[in-house]
Amino acid sequence: MLATTDKGSSHCHGSSVTDQQLLQHLHPHPHPHPHPHPVRLQVHSTPTIHLSTHTPACEKRLEAETPRRDLHELLLELLDMLLSCLVVAPCVIAYWRGTWELMGVYLFPRSLPLSAMASFLIGGLGHFLFTVTQNFFKEHIHPDKRRLTYYTVSRLYTAVFGIVCVNMWRGAWLLCDWLTSIDSLIIVSVVTVIALIFLVATRTLRNLGAAPYTVTMDHKSDYFEVDTMFKIPGFHQPGLYVLDTLFSVFVIGSLVVIAWRGVWGIFDLLLFPADRAKSAWGSLLIGYLTVFVTFLIHPLMRYVCRRISGILKLIICDIYYLMTFFGAVNAWRGIWNLLDVYLYPDNKLLSFWLTHLVPFLLLAAIKCSNSILVRGVFIDAEGVGADSVDIPINYVRLHFLRERRKKCALPTTSSSQSPPPHYYLKPEHASLGRNAEKDKEAQSSLIEKPHPAVQIV
Repeated sequence: MLATTDKGSSHCHGSSVTDQQLLQHLHPHPHPHPHPHPVRLQVHSTPTIHLSTHTPACEKRLEAETPRRDLHELLLELLDMLLSCLVVAPCVIAYWRGTWELMGVYLFPRSLPLSAMASFLIGGLGHFLFTVTQNFFKEHIHPDKRRLTYYTVSRLYTAVFGIVCVNMWRGAWLLCDWLTSIDSLIIVSVVTVIALIFLVATRTLRNLGAAPYTVTMDHKSDYFEVDTMFKIPGFHQPGLYVLDTLFSVFVIGSLVVIAWRGVWGIFDLLLFPADRAKSAWGSLLIGYLTVFVTFLIHPLMRYVCRRISGILKLIICDIYYLMTFFGAVNAWRGIWNLLDVYLYPDNKLLSFWLTHLVPFLLLAAIKCSNSILVRGVFIDAEGVGADSVDIPINYVRLHFLRERRKKCALPTTSSSQSPPPHYYLKPEHASLGRNAEKDKEAQSSLIEKPHPAVQIV
């Protein structure tokens, strides 16, 4: 257990407040992503913040700067969206396509059922192994101990875990194709609806999200974090922990795959079924239009979720999760099929290897390689206020926030840090400040709940 209570003071305020308290005023999955992997926190107290003691000169300066900062922040949000939609998401989808197809080439290519079973076992057992060994990796693999070892092991971890994730999805997907019909719209629709009903009933609809609704940074503090559904604390209760892990991997994970397979299959049957290129372009257009709409209404969704609670909040969140799910499936289907049609269609093996290696190297270069992983289970409407519908794509904003903090920081000691600039102290920016605090030298898109005293389980 690790408890933290960092403190700091602002040069624009007359009274001292803790740094964590200030960060409560800044702006999360699935996971889905959204889909995001937040650190699980145990709350001990809720702070009371008093920020009304500005000096007149300070108030005048901040008032003058507010419009410019709002426009600046809007530009950063736009850059984050463009980076997620045009760089990270295509790379993640290309990696999955290349890895998926390579498994078909090298893993029992003459027997679909055997290939599907092999993929499912590799994926399921691999997920289980990486989940139950996460504490080992957290304790023994850290850059403060052996930096070169950390970077070597962590990137190898992501490369292997990525293959495991793809195999889990491929196995469940192909087994569903084998056991049910892929040519009957009624059967595909019924299976999909049943999977969605179970996800709604278990409050795990949030796990349907994927790129471009998530950008997961390669952040050292939670690089090996894998959340389970019931959050059983490690091996303090080994029997329950193993059952929690098995349920999270094989039940919730399989339901998510079945839902994706169903919507994908419905568009295969309805959207230009005789012309793969037109079908791919159609899905791409539908997907990115949906992504644009969901990003556009995201501030409204955050506003609503801050003001409602209970079952009404859960319903609103689930509707939004379904919208992001619809957009993500179509974006993936469009890019995936376009790669099949246009990227070396006469040399498929070369095409598969290119999309397996190049996107992974590019994501690793920009410290986003963990975006390829599908791990952890996240609960619908979980989080304080607007955190329940947050889209964790903070990349550019974190970089600029870190630079602003450096410029505005007062001299600090090992136990004291300066608060973020005042113009970032808005509720919708909470996640930015909180994640910047985790490591000033790294960026992170993971969302935490801000409190003055927290315990990381």
